[in-house]
Amino acid sequence: MAGPRQLYRRADDWARGLSRFRYAVLAGVIVTTTLLSVGVLLDITTTVQAVTMGVTMAVLYYAFDVNAEAD
Repeated sequence: MAGPRQLYRRADDWARGLSRFRYAVLAGVIVTTTLLSVGVLLDITTTVQAVTMGVTMAVLYYAFDVNAEAD
């Protein structure tokens, strides 16, 4: 069985291999899902807020291309 570090490394390598657009969409989906989950648990977040935050994060990740190699 793989340890937590090995699983993290595999997931990180996989995510870094995604295209700029797919990485941005993945980030937006993760943010939306996390915000909805926390909102349900704390009974404070609306769906509109979660989706807005997810779209915002996806646009920012796409615009600033966080996985670009530094030259």
